[in-house]
Amino acid sequence: MSNYRLLQLALTLISIFLWVIPVKGQEISVQGFRDLLNFAKSNSAERQIWELELLQAENTQRQSKSELLPSLRAYGTWDNYLELPVQLLPSEAVGGEPGTFTEIRFGTQYQINLGLEATMPLINLELWNRLKTERLQFELTQLDISSQEQAWIEQLARSYYLLLLHQESLDLASARFAISDSIFQIAKLKFEFGELEPLPYHRLEASALSAKNQVHIQEKQVKTTMNSIIRLSGGDQGTTLIFLDRLAIPSQTDQEVDYELEQLPEYKKAQLQVNLNEQVLRQTRSSYFPTLSASGRFSQQTLANQFNLSDASSFEVGIWGLSLEWNLFQGGRQRLKSKSAALDLQISQKQLEVTGQSMMQEKLDLEADLIQNQALITGFKPLLSVYEANYRLAGIQWIEGLIPVDELLQVENEWISQQLDYLIALSDLSTSLALVAIRNHSISQNQ
Repeated sequence: MSNYRLLQLALTLISIFLWVIPVKGQEISVQGFRDLLNFAKSNSAERQIWELELLQAENTQRQSKSELLPSLRAYGTWDNYLELPVQLLPSEAVGGEPGTFTEIRFGTQYQINLGLEATMPLINLELWNRLKTERLQFELTQLDISSQEQAWIEQLARSYYLLLLHQESLDLASARFAISDSIFQIAKLKFEFGELEPLPYHRLEASALSAKNQVHIQEKQVKTTMNSIIRLSGGDQGTTLIFLDRLAIPSQTDQEVDYELEQLPEYKKAQLQVNLNEQVLRQTRSSYFPTLSASGRFSQQTLANQFNLSDASSFEVGIWGLSLEWNLFQGGRQRLKSKSAALDLQISQKQLEVTGQSMMQEKLDLEADLIQNQALITGFKPLLSVYEANYRLAGIQWIEGLIPVDELLQVENEWISQQLDYLIALSDLSTSLALVAIRNHSISQNQ
């Protein structure tokens, strides 16, 4: 076999080998929540759906506008009358016997009719109000999408800070396991030499195993939350997000809860729903008024008794006019529609009031969370250092026989309790700061 053949075979095998090996997914480094949000905006399927829904709503609005424009219709018919219509005329009109009637057939067997017809609404209040309704519906769709997007961003922020919380919990659990396992290893040696009773030994063993299990639990929570973030951000199974940020105590809260409720998409949506229902009510009432339309028609008719119409006679017909329609009575249907629209308006007005109250309570809760959690966690870092030092010192004192196992485990439980309080307060504060920043950013975009 020639060298060229060997080289060609080797390249083919290498190509097949590379094709079989699965391609490694992309790795994305995330410095902070803003990086994650930018990645999600570029890849999320939800955002693509919202863009399509917005295009669909815009297309619906254009369809309503087209109804106000003139319409032009071309038509054509070919008719073969097997029997021509018969009319009865008094016989004396055609020279016949008075008091009798004569059958007369009108038309020809074959007829072709080609024409154009143009119509244009001149006065149609219901149609104009429907156009305004569609415009408000389009604006409502825009606000609905903005509200969904903000809820999606807030959910992504909660998941992001939940991940950082689990990472912080994992670090604390690992630190606890390192100390607890060191104490257990010493206890194991003392137990093997007969210097420790079985009950204290097994209690220390259970403490070390519990700390190890907690590490596994937090690792699982990190993985689960990571999968949730990848799904929310639009990543695939091959995407790997590397989070470089860590949950930390803010030096001071530079965010203030001073956003206006009326500028948020959710409140604007409720307000626009009231305006939309007002417009629907006007639209139903306008159906009581008459409509006026202009129309024009031009056609050419060809009539013959022979199938070959090339030599048949042709006639042109042109007509234009006005059409007035006025629904005087429809069994009370319009009155019921107006009543239903009025009830929808009242419901939306009450819903706007409820939305305002709910959002005001949420704003006050955010403000309270920022103030209380900031004050709560100010001294947590030095406090946790003290509890960790106490546990290390208690371990040394237990090894030296100065304190019993009960006191050692009590010091450990005190440290664990403070860790939980610290993580909860830090997570609440970080999430509250993120929510305030998101809403301030949403207001600045909508202004």
